[in-house]
This record gives sequence, C-alpha cells and structure tokens, in this order.
Amino acid sequence: HNLARIQPGYPVNVFYGFVTNGIFQTQEEVDNSAVQVQGTDPATSTSPGDIRYRDLNNDGIINDDDRTFIGNPNPDFTYSLNNTFSLGNFDMTIFFQGVHGFDIFNANRIYTEGMAVTNNQSAAVLDRWSGPGTSNSIPRAIYGDPNNNARPSTRYIEDGSYLRLRNVNLSYNLPVESFATKTFSSARIYISGQNLATWTNYSGFDPEVGPNGIDNNNYPITRTVLLGFNLGF
Repeated sequence: HNLARIQPGYPVNVFYGFVTNGIFQTQEEVDNSAVQVQGTDPATSTSPGDIRYRDLNNDGIINDDDRTFIGNPNPDFTYSLNNTFSLGNFDMTIFFQGVHGFDIFNANRIYTEGMAVTNNQSAAVLDRWSGPGTSNSIPRAIYGDPNNNARPSTRYIEDGSYLRLRNVNLSYNLPVESFATKTFSSARIYISGQNLATWTNYSGFDPEVGPNGIDNNNYPITRTVLLGFNLGF
C-alpha cells in the first residue's frame, strides 16, 4: 500500500497507515482484545510481544479500513540566520538553516528493527519485548512476522525538525604592505566548513530526507572542510 497519500483537504503526501497502541504483554491481553488480523489464523497470528493496533472502525478486525492519517512531511516553517563578523584583519561568516514542525517516516527501521528475517539488526532491538513488562514499543523477534509488526504505522513516525550549521568561514586578510613585493593588491587565507553540526531528535542519519518525508536509505549530506588562499592582483 502507498504510504504517501494525496486527498482533498489534506496536505500533499501525508502519511497514511496504522496507529499503534503499545504491545500485548500477556496472552490474556491478546484473548481479551477480541481483535483479529485479517487473512490469518487468529490462533497464531497475534501473540504476546506483538504490536497492538487500534481498531479504528471497531469491527473487531485489523485491516486496511483501520488506516488513517498518521503524519505530515510538510514543515510548519523554515528559517535561516546569516551573520558576518569583523575584527581587525579577521572576518567570519556563519550561516544557520533549519526546518521545524514536520514528520519523517523512518523506513530504515523496517529493516533494522523488523526482526522477521535473518538480517543484521540495529542495537535498538536489544531492548525488544522478551517477556511481560520488558518493552511497550519494540515488539518480539519472530521469524516471518505473522502479526505484520512491520506494517506502515506510527511506529516509524519521527519528528524531523532540525537546526543545521550550514556554513562557517573564517578568513585572515594578510597585510600586503608588509610584503617585499608589491605584486599583490590583497591576500587572504581562509578555512571554511559546510554542514559541521546538526541539532535534531531524529534517530536516522540525516533529517534532510527530501520533500516526501520518507527516509529509505537516503545518503546523508556530506560534511566538508576547505582551506584556501586568495590573491588579488
């Protein structure tokens, strides 16, 4: 099913999926829920340690009719701050850029926290459910995932807001009048850095994932440091 949805009255590419409601801790909770996963054997599909999904239409079955809007990849606002400072022969420019109030669907976690196949997983699964009371957010490890714990849901929605130090440039203007030769009218040495620091609560590599808000193995932005020398003739 398509995660991004375009529908009149809603922002473009809003996320559409299931709403999680903790994890079943005991068999009694499973039995008392009286909710079945469509198309599977209710005796084996859901067990303690599986994610509990909200039955939004109250029909006793978790199926596509229980999907709803679960996130918005469109930011509330973007902002930036650019400052230049000078002191004697030194100049410094600092540029900050940020985005606030948008959601990211961290699809990487489907593969690194799914625990349904024999692939390597992230360290987060060390805190998975392994008995009553052990976790209410990361489900059990089970080959094949009969409850479909990895389905698109609020489990993978994260706040993508960030503030990034986009550029810093520090330069020193050499006093050319002290040179033995008068060939140069100016001389400047500088060091600059791009994308040196990012402040965010997003757990992925980089919150700058693109306009659709889906992080599916997106390569993180490059951090660079340059040292240069400018001469004016």
